[in-house]
Amino acid sequence: MSEAPLDLPELHQAVLDTETLEAYFRDLATCAEVFAAIPKMGPGHVAPRSVSLSEGQALLAAGQLRGLQVRYRYQGAEWWDILIVSAETVRLTRIEQKFS
Repeated sequence: MSEAPLDLPELHQAVLDTETLEAYFRDLATCAEVFAAIPKMGPGHVAPRSVSLSEGQALLAAGQLRGLQVRYRYQGAEWWDILIVSAETVRLTRIEQKFS
């Protein structure tokens, strides 16, 4: 008996410069319902707490984080964005969460 293949959600990726990253945080703050911002302090280490979106943005800008996972709702869908710092840019990976 063969099983149906898994229907995996699409991944969207982009590299954000400083200006685009600032616009990203502005858009989230004004257009989305953010319910978690989870700091990633270093490889394999995730902070055991959630911070506010503005605190996550400030920590990222100060170079105190390796990354930040932002979970939010936008236009009825739940999204998880992962921001990873590399050199002078931030890599964004976005995935829509479908828990049904």
